[in-house]
Amino acid sequence: MRKIVILCCFFCSLTLSAVTMRDVLKSMPDSIMPLLTENNMLDMIDFMDSNMTAEVTNVLQGKSRMLILSEQFAKIALTQSSEVELRLLDTQEPVDSISQIICLVKTYGTDVKESRVAFYSAKWRQLNTADYLVMPHHEPYEDTMWLANWNDEEPAMTVMSVRRLNLPANEEQEKLEDVSIILNWDGRILK
Repeated sequence: MRKIVILCCFFCSLTLSAVTMRDVLKSMPDSIMPLLTENNMLDMIDFMDSNMTAEVTNVLQGKSRMLILSEQFAKIALTQSSEVELRLLDTQEPVDSISQIICLVKTYGTDVKESRVAFYSAKWRQLNTADYLVMPHHEPYEDTMWLANWNDEEPAMTVMSVRRLNLPANEEQEKLEDVSIILNWDGRILK
């Protein structure tokens, strides 16, 4: 009986074991970042591990470059006007038998940038973003575009309102102030 309990504990610890950002990038489906092939991703990881410039030719014959790679975080410049940040987040409740989830931030634009945030299980099953992220909902920011950036050292995201498309039409109109907020991960939600 004791052997069975030990084996069960061993297998449970394997399924709840932590994954690294390298594992996440290697297992990422092509549909998440269709601009990069599996070989592109593996090459960038190898280049980063060898302290080389992690630049590859993407499927559109442009240049993509991994800027940061750590155990919990990665930042990739896909093109001159798009980048992706991935952050592994430890969870209080395992998702798909793993105690971590992935937050992916895609940012587009040059002069005016906007970000999209998505959450995935460590097995790349898409999760409901609203279950893991509380965005600011203050008047008059209901229809605001947001720029999001992860802190590369800790699980904190800075979100900033993007107001360039909503400038006052004349001098008498009140100009809305930009809002910058830091959201912290508490093991369940980013708020």
